[in-house]
Amino acid sequence: MKLSEPITDVEQLTPALLTDRFGRNGFLKSGSVTSIEKTDSFGSSCAEWDRLSLTFSEDYEGDIPNAIVLKVYRKGWFGGGVIEWTFYEELAPKTPDASVCPVFDCGFDHNEKNCHYLMPDLSVTHKDGPKESTEQLHKAVIEELLKYHIRWWNDPRLDEWPFMMQAGGPLRMAQAISEKDVRDSCASFEEALKPLAQELGDDLDPAHIEIMERVIQGYPDISLARVANGKNITMLHGDAHLWNLFYPKDPSKDRIILFDWETYKRGLGAYDLAYMLIHGTSERKALERPLMDFYYRKLIAGGIKNYSRDQFEYDYRLSVLSCVFCPILWKRAFSVRNAMKAYKDWDCGALLR
Repeated sequence: MKLSEPITDVEQLTPALLTDRFGRNGFLKSGSVTSIEKTDSFGSSCAEWDRLSLTFSEDYEGDIPNAIVLKVYRKGWFGGGVIEWTFYEELAPKTPDASVCPVFDCGFDHNEKNCHYLMPDLSVTHKDGPKESTEQLHKAVIEELLKYHIRWWNDPRLDEWPFMMQAGGPLRMAQAISEKDVRDSCASFEEALKPLAQELGDDLDPAHIEIMERVIQGYPDISLARVANGKNITMLHGDAHLWNLFYPKDPSKDRIILFDWETYKRGLGAYDLAYMLIHGTSERKALERPLMDFYYRKLIAGGIKNYSRDQFEYDYRLSVLSCVFCPILWKRAFSVRNAMKAYKDWDCGALLR
């Protein structure tokens, strides 16, 4: 698909423009878009979204549903939109059996920091995750994650852009990147720690601040030593939790879809699992061991070799340390407590001695 001129506002959309974009990108074989109606708008941390209802001419033939969404990235998240395009255009098509949301049109402008996507409105065919996080539900998510972990395990593509680019934001410490970038990222978290303590005040246990200080100081050496040889590294989603997926209303027709690919990265596969359990559910202790067993068994069955169970356990433990960083920028006391519980359960302090 060729990139288009970016759309910055829903008011730019006309039937003629959509007909041209869909036809040029191979989704419209005959006919045309005859009307557009905006049915809803909402925002996320990275983008503004508009839900659109389309009608087509009687001779329409193509792959465009009547309900689509326009996603316009906020300028501060422009880089995430560009990175996400690389996922949809290059990485996802090379990942066997991955269930991916179609992209009907995309455009970005590096100078103006504008980026948009036109995609199906998945709320028509899919639903949000259940409120209760069951073992079976997590297994379905893990199986989708494993498609990427297995396909990109030790792949040379991981040594290129954007995988080796230093990310920003709270999720960056899962990155296996250069020593300078890892240490610089840790330094930025150290600067953020004092404002966190001031903002959360009595909601934050002083002992937890001390632990986070130790993690920030000790993490670079431990992490860099693990990934120095570049072995047993893979592609991570980077923000894998139950609300970043769409679940089919009718499983006989549709599949689970993993969404929000702005933060994928190069790192330890165990991180996606640790992050999902530490920051995505209150049932971590009950689910952790069964899901670790499930993940590792499926990973090895998928063809991964020379990766022992002991190494996986170590990587998971190291990933628990990575998950300590996220709440520093989220500024959520309950997220700090969840990370500290996992830190204690896995005796992560021993890694820092």
